Amino acid sequence: MTMKPPIANVGTLGLWAFALTTAMLSVKELRVGASDDGAVGVTIGFAFGFGGLVQLLAGILSALRGQSFSAVAFASYGGFWLSYGTYEVLAYEAVIPRDKVAEEAMLFMWGFLTLVLFCASLNTNVAISSLFFTLAALFFLLGGAKDSGSSALKLVASLFGVGVSIIAFYAGAGELINEQYGKTIIPLGRFEHTHEGVDRSFNEPRVRRAPLRDLPK
Repeated sequence: MTMKPPIANVGTLGLWAFALTTAMLSVKELRVGASDDGAVGVTIGFAFGFGGLVQLLAGILSALRGQSFSAVAFASYGGFWLSYGTYEVLAYEAVIPRDKVAEEAMLFMWGFLTLVLFCASLNTNVAISSLFFTLAALFFLLGGAKDSGSSALKLVASLFGVGVSIIAFYAGAGELINEQYGKTIIPLGRFEHTHEGVDRSFNEPRVRRAPLRDLPK
């Protein structure tokens, strides 16, 4: 008799997909070491593939693992990146016009959505909570830069985006390395009111799951 294997923790996969794609977009906005067309092409490729499809897959696997929070977060931001990539391609090809007001509204709505996720993240660890708090601030900065047309505010938002990426990458590294070694190697920070003295994983199941049944050979 063999047992059905459990679903692996895909927290690192989703976090790194978000981290690297956000970093690519932020570097593109900073215009560091790449032509405009080249930077846009690489960023859109990341948005569709790593940031979009991979995060969406991480969300689906998190749902199967019984983790509602990471499922909602990964699937939401996977959808965000897919939507961003689609919009950029259609606008670049002049299939649809760009709408500044609609872009502002989208950024502010994502800021408020991220604030809700930040509230939910207070039951995980400090690294994840810091990620959602700074990400919400990033959306509001981007919306403000879009509204004001300020190049200085856009620069601040782009640099802030790099910082958000670093936090996401750090949290993903902690998820992977701590689980691999079975102890805290990379501290993620714990909230004493919920953690009972241990660092809680971002992708830790919070619901009671039915026991796995033995499968016939």
